[in-house]
Amino acid sequence: MLCVLVILYIIHSVISTGPVITLPSGKIRGQQVQARFDKNLLYYAYQGIPFASPPTGKLRFLPPRPAKNWSGIKDVLDNQISCYAVDAEDEHFSEDCLYLSVYTPTAPMNNTKLNVLVFIYGGTFLHGHMTYGYKKGGFLMQEDIVLVTFNYRVGPFGFLSTGDTVIPGNMGLKDQQFALKWVQRNIHLFGGDPAKVTLMGQSAGSASVTYQLIAPSSAGLFRAAIGCSGTFLCPWAYQIQAVDTAYGIAAEIDPQFTRNRTSQELLEFLQGVDVQEIVKTKNKYNVFSPVIEVPHAGAIISDVMYDRADKGMFKKVPIFMGINSEEGIGLGKNITSLLKRLENYDKNPRLVVNDDMYIKDDDEKLKVGKDIIKIYVKNGTLENNPPKGIQLYSDDRFTRGIIKFAELVAKHTDVYFYQFSYHGELGKATNNVTIPGIGKVKHAEDQRYFWSEHDDYGSYPARDVVTVRRYNKLIANFIKTLNPTPVEDELFQNVTWPKVARDEFPYLNIDDDLSVLRNPRNFSFGHWVDLFEKYVPKPFISY
Repeated sequence: MLCVLVILYIIHSVISTGPVITLPSGKIRGQQVQARFDKNLLYYAYQGIPFASPPTGKLRFLPPRPAKNWSGIKDVLDNQISCYAVDAEDEHFSEDCLYLSVYTPTAPMNNTKLNVLVFIYGGTFLHGHMTYGYKKGGFLMQEDIVLVTFNYRVGPFGFLSTGDTVIPGNMGLKDQQFALKWVQRNIHLFGGDPAKVTLMGQSAGSASVTYQLIAPSSAGLFRAAIGCSGTFLCPWAYQIQAVDTAYGIAAEIDPQFTRNRTSQELLEFLQGVDVQEIVKTKNKYNVFSPVIEVPHAGAIISDVMYDRADKGMFKKVPIFMGINSEEGIGLGKNITSLLKRLENYDKNPRLVVNDDMYIKDDDEKLKVGKDIIKIYVKNGTLENNPPKGIQLYSDDRFTRGIIKFAELVAKHTDVYFYQFSYHGELGKATNNVTIPGIGKVKHAEDQRYFWSEHDDYGSYPARDVVTVRRYNKLIANFIKTLNPTPVEDELFQNVTWPKVARDEFPYLNIDDDLSVLRNPRNFSFGHWVDLFEKYVPKPFISY
């Protein structure tokens, strides 16, 4: 009993009850909390609000439906539920996972109209969850910005497709859109302005932001976009073998289920099996991502994404986007595995040619593979030049498709492009790999400087703290003014961040110092463009 009392005392010395808010579905009660790094910073957290009905049973693989009403007051104090992933295990996994959390620096229902950030997590469309805990949004609370995080379905539950209207696919993207519509209807109750919503994502979340940009049905749901290390042009952001995968999962569960069965039969079969039967197929079927849907009323996207970006067929909102200086440097953590990978590339250059390039002829694929390797190694082998092999991986998986997306959309809207190059102690906690001659910052490392993870930043070097302040201030400025450097600021060393233009590609390099450079990945990107123009059939889908 004493332990219980002590725990309650510790909790309530930091957290108190928040105001009750009446939503269309029912009443909720959150908590008033303290920021980790500033005990004087108080804000309100409403964690685990249902924004859609549980997508279970007959709703499995179908678009989200409105949340059911509840009676009484629902305490929303926890947000640990995750949607089922296919490449991880977690005690918090559930099919009933469509919840969101709202963090606001102002007392709810006081008629303020603050800027709003809606964040989409990454995880290659296979895993991920909305931010755990109430403390990570502290930096945004300092800036008087309302934060919304939410879950969306991943893996087969979010991205299974039969290539027709029975299971058209993209349920995870439709969950995202459903959450955005919830924000439009309800964020004013938390002090946010529905006309001032910025959509932000990292990795697959960033690719999701770009899908929402081109989705006609997402019009009016946000006024600006932030994308960190991903677009729909990245090869992992588009699913090629969706129908084969859907039928393969059914056959893995029941070998009698063959391709001569209809899509409707497949849907009914997979809706009727236990969730674990689907999860068990993950060892064989573990690649899922968005698809181009057949045209129908509920489609997110039914056109080639590249063409929509190129032709300006998207919401022309300002975009803040970029890359980390060496997205794939994490490969260097296991040198033995890296060298084996590069040895295989040298022996069979076809392996570096993505299926997304749609090169079928074996001899041509060999030639293209050799040309790709030559971008990085003029003479010699990749095995003898591991840093170049890492650069190839970074470009192929991430930077090539991100830079090309920026080029395309900058013809039609404002684009602020960055490269996060600062590799400090905060980043080294998840990335202790340093390889001379290439960038130092791996995929997702920049997020260590965005979310308020720690109680005390005083134990980190001063330059880490400056980078935290700079990165968050750039993002906050963009959310508020649609310009990351609206005025000269000593924090930014009086650097003004220029937009990408039709004939010029400046970008902000975020390192110990801020600087404006030109043409990111200049040593390789132009060569990739030449290869695509020469070998890849049009219209391009991925890039």
